[in-house]
Amino acid sequence: MSVEIQRAVDRTPQPWKNGLGVQYEIMCDGSLPDDWTWRLSTADITQDVPFSIFPGVNREFCVADGNGVVLTINGVEHRCERGSITKFRGDDEVYARLIDGPMRALNLMVRDGAAPIHLCRKEMEGSLAIIAIGKMQVIESDGKQFCLDVLDAVVIKNQKIPINSVCDQLIFVA
Repeated sequence: MSVEIQRAVDRTPQPWKNGLGVQYEIMCDGSLPDDWTWRLSTADITQDVPFSIFPGVNREFCVADGNGVVLTINGVEHRCERGSITKFRGDDEVYARLIDGPMRALNLMVRDGAAPIHLCRKEMEGSLAIIAIGKMQVIESDGKQFCLDVLDAVVIKNQKIPINSVCDQLIFVA
């Protein structure tokens, strides 16, 4: 079994495309900035800020830590709280307004025409990555326990294995 534990604190910060924030890459099927069909990253949102524009990309956004954010997507407000998943297009006009302090988010971007990949909050068999949100999590797979802090990831490549968790605050990417 090929299991990689990726600690959030060990990821290298990279500037957002628009330069107004910082992101941390978890997985990508190509290289940055533009040679990819899908990518999974986290972001620190420390101030009210517009999102970068990514034409031809579907985006999924999940609040992982903090009190959340209100995303104004093409003029419509969407309140995003811990664990919620909000979907929008990369060329939508998106502005983030913090709800009571900084927060951290999980972001999935998939280019048009690529195989579908989605974020989901449920137990399932196998996945590309499992990300802890909210607080310390413990998961068990194949008789082994893994402790995950907020935005740590368990990366499982090319295998279908049963995953059990002690709570429901995990995000699966499949």
